[in-house]
Amino acid sequence: MSDKIKLTPRTNPDARRMYWMNRLEVQREDGTAEELRPTPEVIAVAIAKCSRFDTPFDQNLDDVSLEKAAEFHEKWVVGYGHSSVAEHATCSVAIENISQVLAKIIEDARLASYTEKSTRYQPFSRSRMYVPPIVAQSRLAAEYNKVADLLFGFYEELRQPVAALMRERFPNTDELSEKQYEAQIRGRALDATRCILPAGYLTALGMTANARAWEQVISKLLSHPLEEARIVGEELKTILRGPADQDANAALYTKALPTLLKYADAKPYLQRVLTDVTIATAPFVPIQETVQTDLPRARMTRDDAWAEMRVAAALMMRTSRISYEEALEALQQEPKASGKILDAALANRGAHDAPVRELEHAVFQHEIVTDYGAWKDIQRHRMCTQTNQLFGTELGYVMPDEMRILSQADRYASVMKKADELYHHMLDEGMAHEAQYIIPMAYRKRMLVSWNLRELFHFIELRSGIKGHPEYRRVAQEVWRTLEDTHPTIAKYIRVDLRGNEATTSTVGAKPKGV
Repeated sequence: MSDKIKLTPRTNPDARRMYWMNRLEVQREDGTAEELRPTPEVIAVAIAKCSRFDTPFDQNLDDVSLEKAAEFHEKWVVGYGHSSVAEHATCSVAIENISQVLAKIIEDARLASYTEKSTRYQPFSRSRMYVPPIVAQSRLAAEYNKVADLLFGFYEELRQPVAALMRERFPNTDELSEKQYEAQIRGRALDATRCILPAGYLTALGMTANARAWEQVISKLLSHPLEEARIVGEELKTILRGPADQDANAALYTKALPTLLKYADAKPYLQRVLTDVTIATAPFVPIQETVQTDLPRARMTRDDAWAEMRVAAALMMRTSRISYEEALEALQQEPKASGKILDAALANRGAHDAPVRELEHAVFQHEIVTDYGAWKDIQRHRMCTQTNQLFGTELGYVMPDEMRILSQADRYASVMKKADELYHHMLDEGMAHEAQYIIPMAYRKRMLVSWNLRELFHFIELRSGIKGHPEYRRVAQEVWRTLEDTHPTIAKYIRVDLRGNEATTSTVGAKPKGV
């Protein structure tokens, strides 16, 4: 509004200022005080204006109306493609009662933050199991529900016996309070039984992302072959942008991203690309008479033979005036130099310090085969590039030691077989994507991961930690061993925890960085 009274000018325009833009107390020239609570789209414009105007951010916030913000985004972001501006418009969304399968599709977005309902701290019930509409309307509906009943029934029945076993194996020697100790036992029991849960159990997810990431996530969901993904994609678009028939001006006042998500729609390329690739690769995929199930949890598929030298050369370049090529040539003349430089960079790292960024110049690749429960935790590491196969039963399943100790191994194998039979019945009906919902998390999944050395430090130290789940601890330990085999000079600086799972400590408190 042109008649709006301006904000009080800064006393010293050259003084440093910092303030939270989401909620800001301001004073106008007439002495009145006011609280500004700008929308995400207004904040994005207020920040974008600093590149071309000298006005302070708080004045930008005050000057930009909802209508002006919409006009700006329509012209510069939507029209001209200046998408980086959209990254300043951030929103948090609660997504409740979606399947675990869908949660992992959503969490595949790299530039976002997530917190998900934990299988370690909360039990799950049969009443919260997703049934795809295509299955509910098929001849397999009764079998689907029967197998779900079987899995959840076994899961719920085992929790108390497993908890009793955990009390026997892990008495309270840590001087924990009774409440803390029981929380520890509950976590151990849920960790041991989560493998029985089918991937279609309903979970809850909180997600924070900027408008650019939200557009990509929504488009991916709307283009996905799973009906649940497409439904949730539409719901997300409605929550953040507004329904298609909503008045545009009304959306400015009620929705977080009414303009920036204008083109968050299904993409023909995303809808077709995997089908086209499947057709193209089919003639070259060898026929497997049998599928090997005794695969290693981690296998290095690409080594960086020059890893030490790449990192050392980058550090030399950073701390001198020579080029990277000159640094490499110098290191080749002195075999021990790289080790000395690495020691200077890594030996004095504190317990919670991330290693130097130059480690990112060394890149490795691993093929990981682990149960779905461990995979869903590993998948959350997004500073890497992942290729994931569709979840199936072909790679076999893991069986926790507790099943044998409690004489439940045969029953465990029986329920896994029932799920496997239904999985193949669904494949025969052309439901390869929907079949994932009924598979217990004990079944293995294969993934390919390319990651730099700095992310490997983080992954190994976090996931091998004694407070972690036994299965992904084993994966992290095996990943470390592949590095130790070929790069002992590097591996010795990674704080891997190689203790067995019998040494697992309380899940209460901070996660260690490894020992």
